[in-house]
Amino acid sequence: MSTTLGNLLRLSVRATRVHRRWITIIPKRTRVERHSSLLPETWIISDDNAITNYSTAGVAHALGLPVETKRVIPQPTIPIIGQLSGLRSLFGESSNGKLSCVEDAYTESMPRFAIAATRQALPGLLEIRKRTDGRTMTVYLGLPDTKLSNVDALLLTRLDQMKLRSIGPGRANLDNAISTLLPISGLSPITPVSAPDPSVVICIGTGFEPSGFRLLTTDYDRIVDGILHLPLSRIRIVMDPEPNRGMRTALESRVVKRIREQPIDPNSTKKPVTDVEVIDYAVGGQPPLAEVLASATHVIATADNIPVISMAVSMGLPVYIAGMERVSNELRSYYHMLDGRNLVRRFYPQNSRYSYMLAPDITGNVDEFSAIRDHDPWGTYDAQQDLSDVAEFIKERYIEINS
Repeated sequence: MSTTLGNLLRLSVRATRVHRRWITIIPKRTRVERHSSLLPETWIISDDNAITNYSTAGVAHALGLPVETKRVIPQPTIPIIGQLSGLRSLFGESSNGKLSCVEDAYTESMPRFAIAATRQALPGLLEIRKRTDGRTMTVYLGLPDTKLSNVDALLLTRLDQMKLRSIGPGRANLDNAISTLLPISGLSPITPVSAPDPSVVICIGTGFEPSGFRLLTTDYDRIVDGILHLPLSRIRIVMDPEPNRGMRTALESRVVKRIREQPIDPNSTKKPVTDVEVIDYAVGGQPPLAEVLASATHVIATADNIPVISMAVSMGLPVYIAGMERVSNELRSYYHMLDGRNLVRRFYPQNSRYSYMLAPDITGNVDEFSAIRDHDPWGTYDAQQDLSDVAEFIKERYIEINS
């Protein structure tokens, strides 16, 4: 009996040694294959979003590898069917290795890096990570609608960090995340447009920012009441690719119609604005957003439109926030931070309620778009430095994962 027990113990020890040896050998072989079997390129997983395409392209090119854009395949929106489709795409593989969520993508030809920035593109990003067993470095801009550890590198903003801290202090300290003050825009400062009268671009967001703002139809009224007091030469209204349907309808009746049908005061020297253009990025064939912003002397953005605000600030344009007086919670703190750095101002034009407070800043200039108080000079924001820091973080993260 003792002999039998001793043999069993010796077999157990030998099996343990073999098991330990297997654990130490296999990962080394996997790490070698991790580099050699991936294409030396970066994929942008895109849903043709006119705003986030600039961000993902900026990050992709900063990594220094050839860049290819892959369109995401739209998934069903019905909850149950959508869940089943997600399970099939992530855990089931077609016979020819073709991906279910990304067009023209196959398991045997996967990239070294994959980048996405919208919830529509997220399933494609997760599918690539699953199909390559984590070999592809996945990057997501913002907070994803999945477990945060499901993405290799998260590019967050200070607002995203505030949201995480509101859940729990430890949630904001993530090993796989880097944060910047504003969302990555991929844009650089431009030479300002010179015009005798201001040319304004009004940027309307999706209608809702969970951290503390909901766009109301009365915000449209306030925007129109404000700009009708200003001597404008041109107004271009930019609609987000995913706006609330009711807000789109209200835009036509409460903004465009009122501007075009404004009464003419015979005693006024101000010329009425006749050049009003609506650019709806939910419809194809629109001009690039960066070109639209570059045509403006001033940008007015609703408080929920943070990605476009980042683009305009990165380009060195004066940005005014409509609805800034109504923001709450984390978003209030975030705009207080941006305002403290003189990157944005509240949209409160001359002849508004507090126009008697209008005063020149220390340079002697009067800001007719924000007459609520005297201002310090506009601040500057180095978006390209953010881009360099983010690219360095992604590369270091890739080396860390593969070491």
